[in-house]
Amino acid sequence: MPLSFYPHSDDLQTGTFETRLELLAEAAERFKAIITETSSKVSTADDVSKKIISPRDQEAAFNWEEIARILREIREMPEMDKQDKKRKSNLLRKLAEIYEILRAAKMPKLEAVRLALIGEANQLGSGE
Repeated sequence: MPLSFYPHSDDLQTGTFETRLELLAEAAERFKAIITETSSKVSTADDVSKKIISPRDQEAAFNWEEIARILREIREMPEMDKQDKKRKSNLLRKLAEIYEILRAAKMPKLEAVRLALIGEANQLGSGE
């Protein structure tokens, strides 16, 4: 069975930050649905000891390179005036929402990243 990567690299090469974040959110939702479905199949299997998804059971993977790229680009945005800071803060909040979706896809360790992004967004927002 082939492994599908979400999001596809070609989808995120162009467009505004907002558009790219929307595509990342959609891909995270699709990834979460696949992981949730796969884990429910594994947990209903006859073998009770097999509750963890093994790599052979996994049908999809998240393309972390794309989310890392957009995070780096957002962090490198200029903060010249209040408008720039507000936009950057909003983008970081949207990215934190994507991490929340991924955390719900059986990745509880992403909560720390999500909280760090929210903290960074709040810090930018308080500078207004």
